[in-house]
Amino acid sequence: MNRPIDTLISVDKANKDLAEDYAESLNITFCETELSDGLSSKAFAKKMADKTEKDCILLMDEAGLHLQMLQPAVFKIQVNFVSSQMEYRRIKGGGRNQLIAKAVGLKPNVSPVIYDATAGLGKDAFVLASLGCHVLMAERNPWVRVLLEDGLRRAAIVAKDKPELKVIIERLKLVATDAEELFKLTHAKPPEVIYLDPMFPHPEKRALVKKDMQMLQYLVGEDGDAENLLNRALSTEVERVVVKRPRTDEAIASKQASYVLEGKRNRYDIYLHSGKT
Repeated sequence: MNRPIDTLISVDKANKDLAEDYAESLNITFCETELSDGLSSKAFAKKMADKTEKDCILLMDEAGLHLQMLQPAVFKIQVNFVSSQMEYRRIKGGGRNQLIAKAVGLKPNVSPVIYDATAGLGKDAFVLASLGCHVLMAERNPWVRVLLEDGLRRAAIVAKDKPELKVIIERLKLVATDAEELFKLTHAKPPEVIYLDPMFPHPEKRALVKKDMQMLQYLVGEDGDAENLLNRALSTEVERVVVKRPRTDEAIASKQASYVLEGKRNRYDIYLHSGKT
């Protein structure tokens, strides 16, 4: 596996042990340091670059675990289920009328159990959980998976005082496996939907729009086995397989979907088992 990260740096003494555990689980170097207040981006990058030969590190600070880019620009991303953006999406995102809800088959009093086999930063999984679905997430990239783990940890702490958020977070589960193994898991309530969002190449003009997607592209690259992943999902007995794609891209392996829901930027290819609707 390509190892774009070789170091986890902690600047938060309160979570030093947790950060060290994350580093050990990833088999990367752990170190502590202190940061001066008002440190410029250039000075910060130089201080961090003294501890790694890579363009990217994992950074644990008071706000939690981040992926921190050092070159060519200094910026960081993290999984944050309690951010203002996620709160706005949850409240103002359109509820069950939004496209992703229709794609997975949400109906009044119907909230399917979903396997999100390519969870990424967990944004779609959170939206689905906020709509009432129980979502089992898998993410094979270890760097992204540890971000998800830390995001769920921090959200659970905040949710202790927010009953509505607590219910949502309890619907989200992360398994330390990839999609192939996820499909083999036995579950108290079998999934009714498999959700796939394979990483795809971003055109240059679009790649710089969202830094989180730019970082994911850097870490994960393109999912070259998307066809195999779809075939495995279709070989299960799950009622519905949903594939998220860029609106103008071809279907994976040109497989014809049962039907398609199209939005401004993305679309959902829906494959139904045994002609179910």
